[in-house]
Amino acid sequence: MKKLFSFMNFFGVLPTVAAFFFVFTNSLQAENYSLRLKTLTPGMDSAQVLDVMGQPTEKVLVARWIYPGENEVVVKGEEIADIRLSPALLDKKISLRPHQRDVRPENPVAYMRIGMGVAEALEVAGQPERIETGQDWYYSSRHRVEISGSHVRKIDMHIKASLETLDWIRLNFSAGGLLFMNITLALIMFGVALGIKISHFRLVVKKPKSVLLGVISQFVALPALTFLLVLLIRPTPSVAMGMILVAACPGGNISNFISSLAKGNVALSISLTAIATISAIFMTPFNFTLWGSLYSEAANLVIPIRIDPLEMLKTVIILLGIPVIIGIWFSDRFPVTTLKIIKPVKNVSIILFLGFIVAAFSANVGYFLKYIHLIILIVFVHNALALLTGYSISTVFKLPPKDRRTLSIETGIQNSGLALVLIFNPKLFDGLGGMAFIAAWWGLWHILSGLAIAWFWSRKPLPVEDGNN
Repeated sequence: MKKLFSFMNFFGVLPTVAAFFFVFTNSLQAENYSLRLKTLTPGMDSAQVLDVMGQPTEKVLVARWIYPGENEVVVKGEEIADIRLSPALLDKKISLRPHQRDVRPENPVAYMRIGMGVAEALEVAGQPERIETGQDWYYSSRHRVEISGSHVRKIDMHIKASLETLDWIRLNFSAGGLLFMNITLALIMFGVALGIKISHFRLVVKKPKSVLLGVISQFVALPALTFLLVLLIRPTPSVAMGMILVAACPGGNISNFISSLAKGNVALSISLTAIATISAIFMTPFNFTLWGSLYSEAANLVIPIRIDPLEMLKTVIILLGIPVIIGIWFSDRFPVTTLKIIKPVKNVSIILFLGFIVAAFSANVGYFLKYIHLIILIVFVHNALALLTGYSISTVFKLPPKDRRTLSIETGIQNSGLALVLIFNPKLFDGLGGMAFIAAWWGLWHILSGLAIAWFWSRKPLPVEDGNN
């Protein structure tokens, strides 16, 4: 037995030592690169660079489009690979109001996006002042030497992925991928609507306090507190707008299931889902327009973010309103059939929702792997704020413990699928990176946080006097 434990300990420690050695040697190599890069100067011959630095870890053939103000757009192949701004543009104060959506910023680079095709980029921004061909030599992922001709053009040390980069990324979907997302969301909302009955709205009369507080928590408190959170942490514009859009969406389609696991008030959860789903047809565009406009007026936006409430309302009506109306009609017209299909439809809806989120990730997997770590903490804090908002409001107004659990879950589980569809709409946000990252990670994280809190509450007994509520 001792030999077995010794064997297991050996193979447990060995990977740890190997990992430590790998990290340590990579750190030494990076530091070594830094010291040698400090000896390079612009204009140095590329052969001298090789003598000093050795072969780069990666060589990338690029074309550099130079626009006014020395702003650069880096093209790799047929796609925009990077946007390198001059300090002057970063300091430029551009605040775009909803009624100014046809106003263009002075610098055309503001409309460029990483991932945009060359033809579209030229159409959007026009011809550059000049084009330089060259190479980017990378020494690890954090050090870059720009070569133009056969000489050093620029040396960039300690390159680090930053939140600002997300503002310039456009995540791309094919026309077929967008159609799949739209149909999937419509089917999910149809499945939600099958469970909506007229009796669910009667709870407004029977238990008005809990229902009213649930609606206020979702459509008033959460968007307002999200706006305050944005002002507090000051993320980049596209990330901030993604947070505001998620907060403006109704509760998610799995909130009833999670409320049940958490031993919450399932009847209240279903009623709130019904009311929130129908209310969202108007409240989602209203809240996003209201808080998004206030944010654009308060922030210095380097990139223009268009807020088109009419286009958003039209999209929400098509993808949310119509499937919900059809689902309610079908449930009322064919009650027997509905009873047979409602459970499998809901199960399929959950699978479709997960597939929906996976599709959003997989179509742009390179970007997600490179940048997803930048927004993980932001989504964690935002989701925690949503869960606490529902629980705090219900606690302050002395709702029963079961109702507190339900309001917390209904506020903390958001329909990020609707947010993603709006984000990828070419007429709205056209896959704006920060918004898409926030919504996509919300879609996965709120399931994990919801299941975790449901597990915790399922093991925590309710007061005896509330047990039959």
